[in-house]
Amino acid sequence: MEPTVRRKKRAASAQPRLTLIIPSFNEVTRIESGLIRLRTAAAMGAVDLDETEVLWVDDGSTDGTAAAAELAAASLPNASVLQLKTNRGKGGAVRAGVEIAKGKLIIFCDADFSIDAKHIADLVAALETSDVAIGSRAVSGSVEYGHGLRTLGGRAFNRLVNAITHLDLRDTQCGMKGFRADVARLLFATTSIDRFAFDVELLTRCRQFGFSVKEVPVAWDEIEGSSIRPFADPMSMLLDLTKSQFGGRIRPVAGYLVRTPTTSSQLAARIANVTATPRPIVVEGKGQLLVLFPFARGAELSSLNAHVRAALSPLQLKTDAFTVTTLSDLAPLHLSQE
Repeated sequence: MEPTVRRKKRAASAQPRLTLIIPSFNEVTRIESGLIRLRTAAAMGAVDLDETEVLWVDDGSTDGTAAAAELAAASLPNASVLQLKTNRGKGGAVRAGVEIAKGKLIIFCDADFSIDAKHIADLVAALETSDVAIGSRAVSGSVEYGHGLRTLGGRAFNRLVNAITHLDLRDTQCGMKGFRADVARLLFATTSIDRFAFDVELLTRCRQFGFSVKEVPVAWDEIEGSSIRPFADPMSMLLDLTKSQFGGRIRPVAGYLVRTPTTSSQLAARIANVTATPRPIVVEGKGQLLVLFPFARGAELSSLNAHVRAALSPLQLKTDAFTVTTLSDLAPLHLSQE
């Protein structure tokens, strides 16, 4: 059964500047306080709620989270609730949000806004020059969790992450991360981990695809009752970390690899006029153009194929499928910007 999406109140612009995704699992006691923190940041000018799509993703909650999110969404000019029928994990919830997000930029954050919502502006600014911006709580060199055992566990996990992935990042698990929209769509379409280590898999793909990542210092509060458990299940984390390094069983992304004497920017401009959804992603390269259809399936994929073929006529196009390995071989990927 498809997840339920309930859109709220006034219709905003066709494509808002930002989509704010808030994955929520059994967060009924924190939705309202999180909304207050978001409104406080808006009052400070850190986020323009009229230009922001706010999307709560209820991850199969059993405690009334969906109703609380509906109430919160009703108070905002452009907000909705995506209700998943079963619990997928935070990574799965964010992925579901990315699939339907409308914004040119996408940021996800925790429902309680333990990372101060004022930092939304900092991530947006970082995305002016980077493909991905990640909050970092390690402003003093490492993350302090407010509890000795958790702090030691968190530091140990971060060292393990960097030893396995060679990411060389101080805080891979921060709950606030931002992306240019097409970058987010490609990353989430080529990852499969739904739970704790989904952040690591995302950042691994960034490195494999050649996307630029900027760390943004953020302030955070340890909020009582938070579900963040940085070292709760070591064996599960280790397994996810190992899986994060491979593209293994991920479904290839459909698309075209176009080699033509016509400049890639001219072709990209023609594809930019394609109005079908979900939008194709365009990767420009010297003497070639990669057109990708992440998340597109069935009738949607057929429609996209028809629109792109028409836009690039009279070129003869052959449908292809691009694995993580194939895309990594083509890196660095330079996504066409609107």
